[in-house]
Amino acid sequence: MSTPDAAMVPPVEAMPGRITPASNEGMSFRDLGLAVDAELHYLGGVDNPQVTAVVSDNRQVKPGALFAALPGATVHGAQFAADAIARGAAAVLTDEAGLFQLIHADLEKPVMVVPNPRAAVGLIAARVYGDPAKNMTTFGMTGTNGKTTVTYLLDAIARALGRTTGLIGTVEMRSAGRVLPSKLTTPEAADLQALLAAMAEDGVTSLAMEVSSHSLALGRVNGICYDVSGFTNLTQDHLDFHGTMENYYQAKAGLFTERSRQAVVVVDDEWGQRLAVDTRQREVPTTTISSLPNAPVADWIVTDVTPHDTGSAFTLTHTDGRCLRTSVSLPGFFNVT
Repeated sequence: MSTPDAAMVPPVEAMPGRITPASNEGMSFRDLGLAVDAELHYLGGVDNPQVTAVVSDNRQVKPGALFAALPGATVHGAQFAADAIARGAAAVLTDEAGLFQLIHADLEKPVMVVPNPRAAVGLIAARVYGDPAKNMTTFGMTGTNGKTTVTYLLDAIARALGRTTGLIGTVEMRSAGRVLPSKLTTPEAADLQALLAAMAEDGVTSLAMEVSSHSLALGRVNGICYDVSGFTNLTQDHLDFHGTMENYYQAKAGLFTERSRQAVVVVDDEWGQRLAVDTRQREVPTTTISSLPNAPVADWIVTDVTPHDTGSAFTLTHTDGRCLRTSVSLPGFFNVT
């Protein structure tokens, strides 16, 4: 096993296109409400419309969409519901505060009310789009540093193995050879599920994506359970949003303890060591890796690193005696890790 050389992997061409599914049958408003245990309020219009999309930006609403009117830091999304309805929204998802605004604005549409609509958007969108990630092998990467590199490595390996791949991250998004612009490291929940549905239509079978701490704290990846999630490291960052390193860690940890079938954790720092304990306590199958000279206890240890012109060769040794000599065609020890 070795990381594929760039020459072995076919290039990805820039082919901008849709980031939403070409077609979707959707689900009925009532069935969606039952799925998330929502209160349903019928303020007017069709009692049980068919919902074919979920949108949290009123400017992107098309006929048949469920408009997610989310509470914001300074403005509630319910203020934009009238515009969303004028554009064809079939129904509205919001909280009690949003419902109050809709009633007083005399907006006549079915309304789905949940205590935390931001947490519900991904779950609802996954249902509307038919759980598009279910037939993909999904890899979620998090950590302060290294997320982008690892997702590209995973994508390259999967393509070299003949898989049809998707990639979601800071630099760009890819779907089966199409390159799409990226606005956020991890898209908003409704946009993410629509993108996954488009990828499913493109035949994507392997997905590698960056999962930011913001997206975890804001519920953007709700509705996905990753086959394997990886943790690189945790260093001081994003404290303007999270407040403390403990909050930052807890946001990252949620990917592994709540949304992953397996975990791969680099234990070169105290946060990785703590995460490995936490995941195993939650009975998540966990593989640990260390690349430090005086490595902490880990399932796999990196040794014998030998730099060469384009990268490094190194050895991976497992506690059960397995040994693998491999290489990476990127320079720098951090890329070995």
